[in-house]
Amino acid sequence: MNKQPEVTEKTRQNFTDAFWSLIKEKPISKITVSEITRRAGYNRSTFYEYFLDTNDLLKFIEDKLLEKLKETVLNASSENKSPEALFQIIFAAMNEELYLLIGENGDSGFLAKARNELFTIVGSYFPNLKNTDNFDYLTCFVSSAMFGLMQHWNEKGKDIDTLKMSEIMQNLVLNGLHTYITPNLSDKSEVIIP
Repeated sequence: MNKQPEVTEKTRQNFTDAFWSLIKEKPISKITVSEITRRAGYNRSTFYEYFLDTNDLLKFIEDKLLEKLKETVLNASSENKSPEALFQIIFAAMNEELYLLIGENGDSGFLAKARNELFTIVGSYFPNLKNTDNFDYLTCFVSSAMFGLMQHWNEKGKDIDTLKMSEIMQNLVLNGLHTYITPNLSDKSEVIIP
């Protein structure tokens, strides 16, 4: 491809924008090259100069988003290494596109890719944890919990403010469910959720 870098970037961005507008309407698996090119204002041959197919476009988009998320969180972590800050930083780095990818129209494989990026991030915040035998399981738990909570929060219209949501996530991940569930001493079968 012998195009000027600005033209190449602009064309890729137009295809990416068309993809984002379509994922708001339908599942990724139903999005076609024809729809993307029509929405972006190009013909199919132009699309194929940049991408092999819709999966290649999706990979390009996901790789860029994950790199940006990782870079944002790692840059912020170099300024503040406290584990508590991790959750606020990740929330701040999340954007609409990431919510779309973990949403019902999104890519079911995206969470596994995101989890792999979080291995690096979690390892930088918890260096002692990184050396444990079960680091991958612990990171899987943390990332699944985090993305699950963020997805649910987004689906509910972000009905809790960001700071409160990051506090809930922080408490659940760092302290466990027992911070929210306390047995009532008079009746062992009842649980109280504050």
